[in-house]
Amino acid sequence: MDTVLSTRRLRTAAVLLAIVVATGCASQDSGTERAGPASDVETSAGADPAPESTGDEGQHEGHAEGEGIAALGESFDSMDELAAWVQDETGECAEVAPADRDDLVDYLGPQLAEHYEPFVSEWATCSIPPYDRLGLVRFEPARLIEFQESWQQAQADGRLTDNPDWAFGNGFAITAGPAGNDELGLHYLWCAPVDIEDAHRIPADVEGCEFARTEHH
Repeated sequence: MDTVLSTRRLRTAAVLLAIVVATGCASQDSGTERAGPASDVETSAGADPAPESTGDEGQHEGHAEGEGIAALGESFDSMDELAAWVQDETGECAEVAPADRDDLVDYLGPQLAEHYEPFVSEWATCSIPPYDRLGLVRFEPARLIEFQESWQQAQADGRLTDNPDWAFGNGFAITAGPAGNDELGLHYLWCAPVDIEDAHRIPADVEGCEFARTEHH
């Protein structure tokens, strides 16, 4: 009698244990489904957030960040600011003298001046040895882009064969290209290909042109 009772108690305990185990597993499965896969949570937390759209993507005509005149560095709002920067960088550029259109034509010659003058907003001269009369030129940003387009078209038409010999910055230029390139870190504008392997090149605002800085030798 006692043996039969013990056997029944053991069976009952086994059934209760099975129910408890089954219930616990079901709860764990249900909790996993609510939380989602652990790997997905880790991936989402570690991933870079998607960039927000600013609505400006189409304003740069296909140029990525780091291209065009904006990639050339600091810009200046006046000739005084530009001249002060050149003086700080070179220790030269003494006796800055404002100049007008006639001075520019005289400086460049009438044939070459026609390709520069329409786009120049302001210019002055100063002395940086060995240049007794170095030109400092300011463009409005849109005018410098137009200058690139105009020069490229003149080359395509055969009216110009060479690239500009000025050195360009962000909205300005130095008329002595080597001085601007070597001493000031400015860039040449190349719309016709130039075979210099170690040049630092930045795509210009006009397709087919580029800004380039050559190594000082």
